[in-house]
Amino acid sequence: MRHTSYIIIGIALLLFASCGRQQRAKSVVKDFMAEQLHRKDVSYLDFSDIDSTHTFNDSLISVLRERGPQGVRYQDRKMGEKLLYIRAQYTQGSDTCSTTFYLDMETTGVVAFKEN
Repeated sequence: MRHTSYIIIGIALLLFASCGRQQRAKSVVKDFMAEQLHRKDVSYLDFSDIDSTHTFNDSLISVLRERGPQGVRYQDRKMGEKLLYIRAQYTQGSDTCSTTFYLDMETTGVVAFKEN
């Protein structure tokens, strides 16, 4: 009985931690859109669940950064660190857009993004 209680508490803590990370990721993306991409007239429709990826290397990050607008400040990535990603769907004017954002593991900033 006692072990079951520990398992239930552990699962609850994991769910709570993942919800907090999801909310931080949404907040980081919204701030990045407003401050770095200067998209303040955006209405968010949906965010995907965050997930991690190992498939991004430094050269791919460089390519995505070069495709983006000039003057954008990105979060640095530790060498070999996996990234989190989240997809945002939003409207801007009459257009519906989707962008994938790649964040550092601490969800403190955007490392790169890709407009879908």
